[in-house]
Amino acid sequence: MRPATQNAQSPDPQSLPLTLREQDVLRELAQGNSNKRIARTLSISPHTVDGYVKDIYRKLGVRNRSMATAIALYYGVLEGFSPAQDFLQRDGAGSLQ
Repeated sequence: MRPATQNAQSPDPQSLPLTLREQDVLRELAQGNSNKRIARTLSISPHTVDGYVKDIYRKLGVRNRSMATAIALYYGVLEGFSPAQDFLQRDGAGSLQ
């Protein structure tokens, strides 16, 4: 008999109560990026990122990045993201090359 976890599928990210842009911010947030870096990556202002983060926390019922990241992982928001690839794009000081 196979464990139940093998038959269970992760929920679809689209079932989250978030807009596509909020999912983009959540994906960046879950990768450990600062609001300033998220702003640069998504070509929006840091103030806009702050607003998105607050909305994400409210909609998901969480209080911090760790909790939001756990939900992102559960819902598969990070599918296709390779932490090793992101790490390799950084130099030894942790900044982008």
